[in-house]
Amino acid sequence: MPELHHFRALEAIHRLGSLTAAALELGMAQPALSKTLGQLRRYYGDELFIRSKQGMRPTPLARRLAADVQQLLGLVEDRLRAPSSFDPARSSRTFRISCTEVGAIHFMPRLLAAVRETAPGVRWEVVPLAGEAMGSLLASGEVDLVLAAYQDQRPGLCSQALYSVGHCCLVREGHPRIGAALSLAQFRAEKHIVAAIGDAQHAYRRVEQAIVQSAGEGAIGLRVHSLLTAPFIVAQSDHVFTATEQIAQQMAQLPGLRLLPCPLPLPPIVVHQYWHSRQDPDPAVAWLRTLVARHFARPIP
Repeated sequence: MPELHHFRALEAIHRLGSLTAAALELGMAQPALSKTLGQLRRYYGDELFIRSKQGMRPTPLARRLAADVQQLLGLVEDRLRAPSSFDPARSSRTFRISCTEVGAIHFMPRLLAAVRETAPGVRWEVVPLAGEAMGSLLASGEVDLVLAAYQDQRPGLCSQALYSVGHCCLVREGHPRIGAALSLAQFRAEKHIVAAIGDAQHAYRRVEQAIVQSAGEGAIGLRVHSLLTAPFIVAQSDHVFTATEQIAQQMAQLPGLRLLPCPLPLPPIVVHQYWHSRQDPDPAVAWLRTLVARHFARPIP
């Protein structure tokens, strides 16, 4: 399997059209570069470069490889370059944040508004929570920050607690058995909707566990794969949906829904921002963490 120095050699030969010039640029002896080219030829089963009066002429395969290699080397140089500073006003970096769908609804509008004037070129991408792969994605830089609530600290990750939040229940207007208040007895007697977050350590999983412990497995009337679908179903059924206060308050703006205090004693969820220690030297990620903390961190009781 070719290594990085093989690809550097291929790119230099393709760009300069000369073994002598490529060896000089790479700081190699020409016989060593010829040996490297021979290794590439054997691996790909192709001559790659053919001597001609115009220099080393690339084969069709070499031309295709060169385009990909140039992109690869550019990415490597960008990732390995020692970061010295980050200027948000001039940056066009894409920040990748991992969170739930409702997390994106909560976080992104405020973040977009916060950087509208100060970092207009910055771009964003929200990616789903990655469960056990979270650590490797953060370590590799494929994800810059995770905004979530886990029950335990993830190995190898750094975190900052942002805020804690309690729980509320959503029911439909005109529910035949639930009026202005929701008692614990009523809560136990009703059918419930829960969202199946795939990560077993995510704090939201405690909601389903508590409902089952209090009312039995039969109390779970419906499991959905997305938190966002729950309020639309609640508005057209007699099921109860329990969510964090911030999520429930946003969902309660939909027509046909009522927001009630949750009678089931549930510990508050503490939302954190998570990053990998390998990201500490990156001033852009440090800026991102500071931005998130400035707009979302508040004292936790």
